[in-house]
Amino acid sequence: MSLSSKLMELYQKPETKFELDQFLEMGSTVADEGARKWKKKGAWRGAYFPKFNVTVAYHRAVLLSKYQWQPKQSEAGTQDGSEGIHRVDVDVPADEWAKIAGFYDVLLFNTGHWWNHDKFPKEKPLVFYKAGQPIVPPLGMLDGLKVVLDNMITYIETEFPKNTLKFWRLQSPRHFYGGDWNQNGSCLFNKPLEENELDLWFDPRNNGVNKEAREMNFVIEKAVQGTNIELVDFTHLSEFRADAHPAIWLGRKDAVAIWGQDCMHWCLPGVPDTWVDILSQLILDGFGSTRGMLPCGGTNMRES
Repeated sequence: MSLSSKLMELYQKPETKFELDQFLEMGSTVADEGARKWKKKGAWRGAYFPKFNVTVAYHRAVLLSKYQWQPKQSEAGTQDGSEGIHRVDVDVPADEWAKIAGFYDVLLFNTGHWWNHDKFPKEKPLVFYKAGQPIVPPLGMLDGLKVVLDNMITYIETEFPKNTLKFWRLQSPRHFYGGDWNQNGSCLFNKPLEENELDLWFDPRNNGVNKEAREMNFVIEKAVQGTNIELVDFTHLSEFRADAHPAIWLGRKDAVAIWGQDCMHWCLPGVPDTWVDILSQLILDGFGSTRGMLPCGGTNMRES
């Protein structure tokens, strides 16, 4: 059985939680008894499977570019309501993945969910720098994302070997109904949405609370166009699955009352299995089906 099949078998176990720590624990008895944790090259989580000589790692760099918090230097400076800034160096990759060129055979990039004012409110805004100097005039968040993408994609194409398989995963959609996550939004659904409902939920022109995925995708698709990075679009197939979030499936009758509605994450068997299956096949196709198994290493650089 190939590694991709074994990983799918692991993911499809009902009790499996989609966190890498649990993945490692299960993997030690299912995929490879010799599997062990691996945290090198700046990886936040990782695993090495000696039976297959495969390393799988997750590098957590939420904006891809390097960023750091810079608090206000004096009390007088807080009169405008600002507590400081998050400085983003658009032309400098985050330390978490800056030194991995040439190590992995497969790279899967993603960013998007952190580019919002919930993560970076006006009291703690993103301020964009290039060549060590603030960009003038200052960029808004979406324009800042565009500049970061352009610079990071240039870095990837310049610094990474041509024969490294490079993928960019588009956004996973949210399914909040009746309000956003902090506005009593819910997703109490037990069946998928219909095709004719999708635009109403996700089209940015309708200005709904779930517009983020398509907005981000538009920017990312434009930035990646013409490069050797292959887009991986899980968005559309996932848009249907309003029933596949943890919101009503947390195992306790009072779970929703205690923890609220989680209509963003996908910590359940089903949809992530399909993502893994598709990605496994794309990797196999990328290296040629004659190899019969995954290459010797892979990583996922993304937000969390």
